[in-house]
Amino acid sequence: MEEDNTTVTDEVISGDPIKFILLLITEILSYLCTLLILSFLLFNWRSLIIKGLRNHFILSLVLVTFIYLTLDLPFTIQYYELGYDMHHSILFCLWWYWLDYTLVVICIFLTAAASIQRHILIFHAHWLHQYRLRWMLHFVPILACFVYPGVFYLVVMSIHPCVYDESIYCPAPCYTENIILFNLDWILNTAFPLSTIILANITLIVRVIRSMKKTRRRPSLTWKRQRKLTLQLVALSSLFVLGWAPSTVVSIVQSFALPTLFSDIPELDYLNYLTYFVCPLQPFLCLFGLPELLKSLTTSFKLLFRRSRVNPVNTV
Repeated sequence: MEEDNTTVTDEVISGDPIKFILLLITEILSYLCTLLILSFLLFNWRSLIIKGLRNHFILSLVLVTFIYLTLDLPFTIQYYELGYDMHHSILFCLWWYWLDYTLVVICIFLTAAASIQRHILIFHAHWLHQYRLRWMLHFVPILACFVYPGVFYLVVMSIHPCVYDESIYCPAPCYTENIILFNLDWILNTAFPLSTIILANITLIVRVIRSMKKTRRRPSLTWKRQRKLTLQLVALSSLFVLGWAPSTVVSIVQSFALPTLFSDIPELDYLNYLTYFVCPLQPFLCLFGLPELLKSLTTSFKLLFRRSRVNPVNTV
């Protein structure tokens, strides 16, 4: 018993306070931004959600972020604070990994689907006026983004069980030890959607530039709308590319060329640490997709600023 207590104490001392503080601050700010967006969408449900198809992806991403901040990220923050997993029972660890993988992949697929659908919103918006096409091109992809990741990880974790050793850390799911399942996972659920995001955004930028050249002599509201929708998508997509592309490239190199890459260069673990910031930072970029909310916030800040500068008036 004395040796076990010493081990846990040593692990507590080896916690990472810098990573802990950074994640904690990010979570608090993200919570505030997430609640602000959800409240605004709730009070303007009819105009922004029922009538605004482009806001459905924003609502979906913000909802996933709220679940991630509430049920997933706190355990990661606790790990960096203590240096070990306080809750490390087998059932809890399996549930935690399933939830974490599912939420992260949902966000990646939602962004990939939004990148493709932004082409439709900009250049073929009339397609969504038809009921069947609206369901096939809009609602079905969103539902698939929510259903597929959870089912995939439930299946791979169930068909590849194993015996876990007692530890103060949550062991990774055993399917990751199977090279085929592991590569299938990151190819289907990380590399593929990231490639889709990059290609969809590049082609969208090219199409918008061509459209801009055609209407340069007579600028129109349509071109301004195209530019606005494109910039909103590029900003959100850049977050996923910058957050996930480095660790994905390193994983590819490790899987096919250098199996001991992470152990040889421990500093590469910081690339995996970056991925924890992707979901919490989503709401801040989603703000740019809600000009109504930005306008309301700007007006409120201006009023507060003016009131703070008004000198008190003595009344008789």
